[in-house]
Amino acid sequence: MSISNIYNLSKSALVSSRYAMNTTAKNIANINTEGYTRRRADLSRITAFGFNGQNGENMLRIRQRFVESQLSYENQNLAKYHSDEMIMTQIEGVFGEPNESSLSNVLSEFWNAWNDLANDPESQHSRSLVRDKGIMLANTFNRLNKDLKNLQQQINTDIQNKATQVRQLTGQIHSINEQVGVNMSDDLLDQRDILVDELSTLINVNVRESDNGAITVSSGGQILISGSYLNELAVESSINDGLLNVELSLHDSNRLPNITSGEMGSLLEIHNGQIPDIIEKLDALAVSIAEQVNSVHSNGYNLNEMTGFNFFAANVSGADDFSVSREILEDPSLIATSSTIGTPGDGSIAQAISDIQFDSIVQGNTISDFYNTLISHIGNQVQEAQFLRKSQEMVVQSLQNQRDSVSGVSLDEELANLIEYEQAYQAAARMITSVDEMVQTILNMV
Repeated sequence: MSISNIYNLSKSALVSSRYAMNTTAKNIANINTEGYTRRRADLSRITAFGFNGQNGENMLRIRQRFVESQLSYENQNLAKYHSDEMIMTQIEGVFGEPNESSLSNVLSEFWNAWNDLANDPESQHSRSLVRDKGIMLANTFNRLNKDLKNLQQQINTDIQNKATQVRQLTGQIHSINEQVGVNMSDDLLDQRDILVDELSTLINVNVRESDNGAITVSSGGQILISGSYLNELAVESSINDGLLNVELSLHDSNRLPNITSGEMGSLLEIHNGQIPDIIEKLDALAVSIAEQVNSVHSNGYNLNEMTGFNFFAANVSGADDFSVSREILEDPSLIATSSTIGTPGDGSIAQAISDIQFDSIVQGNTISDFYNTLISHIGNQVQEAQFLRKSQEMVVQSLQNQRDSVSGVSLDEELANLIEYEQAYQAAARMITSVDEMVQTILNMV
């Protein structure tokens, strides 16, 4: 081997070792940087005359793409379960079972008041108590309806805010995508990965990476980003049967994106599905109680031997307008207790109203069974969300450990590599020194 070849080989070794040490130093400096992907020097591109290509092309990001893809998918589900748990817990709190102010307790007091009136039908105090318990029942229905719709409105605002975040994230990802092959750097790619991870917590996304490094991001069968193309997400709200409905749309598509996971998937499902279903069941309960109580009460006689009065307002359509009739509010003596005229001591009507609680009047169920089924469903949804969230956290943690074992920075490994590269640098330097001494010896001999 000629002396010039030895020089070139040694110089190449110096350049390679120095570049590898710089890469290792960068890894160590970013050991606590969120989203940083471990780098490795691509020494096959380095020659004695410098870098073969741009500087960034000689540094490889160490990735495990299959694990990254799985982690993105599982993060979407984790975000959904976490949101499900939080919102369903809020819904459970709205009903507040089995607290003193809960609907089940207020209903129990309402039926008991009628039972007490049946035992003492001539008592004005018992009549006033029945009216007051009716007012309390109406207020409870009204409050539940208002609180559920307020929560739905809050979720609507959250959906609007999340959509804004999606537009911001897709815009940033699109901006980085346009720089692929022009001014691309590994740090910029790390930033893009962080943005994609954040986007995956909001909506379900599918990411495909092309050979040139650009990515295509789609959601619910609709493309959001592809090369220089960007499709923005929009939110549309409408009122259906008095309930707020929300849909997502894309600027460049007639089809609606199918958002099924991520925080927005959870918000949409609960906003458009769970809460309307709960309100519908609450309305059915309120209407059944009002109709059945009015049906019995209007056929009874009060102390003034008058009949035909409704206890609750006529034509109650749901929990929202559930109320005690104006006549009973103004004069509780109009409350009927007797089934026949001229028998003030007869409490059969009051007893019949109290016994309504045992009749199957709500979609083939008793009032308590129907309501308990609703509360049990909400409680089961909370428990299911908690279970899924905890299970999903373990899945995500396992995948993160797998990813970090490949892409994460290990201080021990980097320090060992640094020592190895330093020794290689010193060996190359000694080789040059030795060749130089040999040349000087030969020159002195001439």
